[in-house]
Amino acid sequence: MMKRFLLMYILCLQVAFSVAAQQSAGNAAVDSTLLYENQMLGKLLEFQGNLSDFMFRETTVFDREPMFKLLPSIKRTPGYGFSLGLGGAVSFYTDKTRLQLSRSEVPLYFSVAFTKPFSYSIGSSPQFYFSSNALRLRAEISYRNWLEYYFGVGYSLNHSQAYGKDHYTYESRMLMFKPNVQFRLGNRPLYGGVVADVWHESVKNPETFVAADRHFVELAGGGTSFSMTGTGIGVNLSYDSRDVPDDAYCGVYFEAEAMFYNSALGGDAKYGTITADYRQYVQLGGRKQVLAWNVTSNNVFGNHVPFMRYATVGGVNIFRGYYNYQYRDKSMLTAQVEYRYWLQVNGDWGVLLNRFGFAAWVGTGVIGRNIVRYDHLLPQAGLGVRFALRDRLNFRFDVAHNPIDNDTLWYIGFSESF
Repeated sequence: MMKRFLLMYILCLQVAFSVAAQQSAGNAAVDSTLLYENQMLGKLLEFQGNLSDFMFRETTVFDREPMFKLLPSIKRTPGYGFSLGLGGAVSFYTDKTRLQLSRSEVPLYFSVAFTKPFSYSIGSSPQFYFSSNALRLRAEISYRNWLEYYFGVGYSLNHSQAYGKDHYTYESRMLMFKPNVQFRLGNRPLYGGVVADVWHESVKNPETFVAADRHFVELAGGGTSFSMTGTGIGVNLSYDSRDVPDDAYCGVYFEAEAMFYNSALGGDAKYGTITADYRQYVQLGGRKQVLAWNVTSNNVFGNHVPFMRYATVGGVNIFRGYYNYQYRDKSMLTAQVEYRYWLQVNGDWGVLLNRFGFAAWVGTGVIGRNIVRYDHLLPQAGLGVRFALRDRLNFRFDVAHNPIDNDTLWYIGFSESF
């Protein structure tokens, strides 16, 4: 099993070289020290180019023909272990004559986790631009058959549990479709629009703690499984001036959303949500040093919120010091700041050493019963190592610690955490 995993891991890394080589860095400068090629990479690039030519034979002026790229991924998350993903994305212009129009993209991905029972997910997040970027259509479409953790609701209960699979897991099958229509507001990359959300989730095979929890019992009605459908509508606002979304050196990202779910819309879940995510990036003394900070807020409202939809803290991206879904309540607020530094070595060794970078971060979060009443601080800090597979595509290894539970967790994955 380990040999197979290592072979898949190496293959995934090799494919990742080809992915980054096809990705545009927008207005960002390309780091010439990271352009070293090798024979395997050349073959992968040739294969991807041939595949793209086979799918799209027609060539247009201004190099605006459709493109195809591979989307591999690998990550390790505490509690879930290793997971692998592979997919592809087609990008194109909805109007080839408008030179300022952004590329539309239709990705499709598939991922599996090395857990028992077997977990997998398939999904797509298409994005279309029209009318010189004045109109944007987005959607999230996914089906997931995944092993999930649940430690109850509220800080006191969450904190008293020992993280493990023996008592705190259940199996989830969920289908989700979330379309979003947005209009550009002014000349800046600021969009506002209307969003809908339809999801159906089946929960089964709960372990002892989950089966006895009052929130599960309320939904299952004394049984060992249940299904629920949520249908919601809402509004959102988004702004994105980052130079490269997956590895930003400068810019701001902001997204806020308010949703309302009700049986009058066709589902059987009744609750509301308000979420916000703010990220900012500043270069310090050159493009090899970046200071990034992030503030997130997630809030749910209602007397009968499904336990699967409560606000949570923890995970591979936003708050790495805590297990995914470890802390759960109706309101969550986090803030963290991260310093990123890349080696800058001259000479022959620079071709290799300049691929390495480091990250250090600190942050804190709170969870509570509502948006103004929080129960406890959840501090965390960590260190990370980066290896640039290509310019602006990094493989990362992160170690994070939280003093509340005295846990030290480690992660691997592609791209920065935020």
